[in-house]
Amino acid sequence: MSRLSTIDPEAATGKQRDLLDAVQKQLGRVPNMFRTMAQSPAVLEGYLALSRALAGGRLDARCGSNSPSRTAQANECTYCLSPTPRSASR
Repeated sequence: MSRLSTIDPEAATGKQRDLLDAVQKQLGRVPNMFRTMAQSPAVLEGYLALSRALAGGRLDARCGSNSPSRTAQANECTYCLSPTPRSASR
């Protein structure tokens, strides 16, 4: 059972909606992690700012995009590794 609920992007309003729309535009979908962080727009906004700052680093795009899933595998995080509707259809 989840302790924090996720925010449905279609039902979001105000700052939540703006941030989730930006995630949708950038990724083409809104993963659960972002929906959960949207409970506190300040948290989601901070995470997105950190992600933008890290994007200027030296890792190439492929390595950077593989890092979260490799970390999830190393930590055996079943939530992070669970298929999403988009990835399950591949």
